[in-house]
Amino acid sequence: MTDEAQPPHTRVQDSGSYVKIKYKVRIVDGPVLKGLNQPEIMDFITGYRQVIPGLEKRLVGHSSGEVMSFTVPAEEAFGLRHEELEFEKDKGDFHFPAGFEPYPGMEIPIVSPQPNAPDTVIIKEIRDDTIVVDCNHPLSGHALYYELEILEARPAKENEICSEWAQTLSPSPCGADLPGIVIGQEDVEKP
Repeated sequence: MTDEAQPPHTRVQDSGSYVKIKYKVRIVDGPVLKGLNQPEIMDFITGYRQVIPGLEKRLVGHSSGEVMSFTVPAEEAFGLRHEELEFEKDKGDFHFPAGFEPYPGMEIPIVSPQPNAPDTVIIKEIRDDTIVVDCNHPLSGHALYYELEILEARPAKENEICSEWAQTLSPSPCGADLPGIVIGQEDVEKP
């Protein structure tokens, strides 16, 4: 059966399609992130930001059984790196358990009053009196190369879509409004 002969309801739509893929992804000119020894399986519903925008965008219009490979630029993956999202905080601003020593590369949770701020930051460097943290996603600034097969593409069933997904969608990109980040404060709740 040719691609043109596929019924339109089996093609991936930009919203409301259940999609299941078998895939391998790597950083362009870099290491494999998933699927090194065996392809990974992932499923999602389009239109709810469950996967990076560039992946979803490249699947729209395609059907079950198609095998594809493509590059997703950093802007459509985890975004570009922003140097202003790397900053230094006094060690006293952090509340680590007694006897615990933070280390470079450690991921720590943060609390922010902003709805689209990151949930975690990475400790980049430990200095005498300060800690340098990076609020960029670890994969920001990297283009990703996918090799995949669409295992299933169909309209999502009503019981596969959570009502909370629509309520949490926001036009702001992840990491917006970062000046409101609070790191290491105890007993602070997200609004």
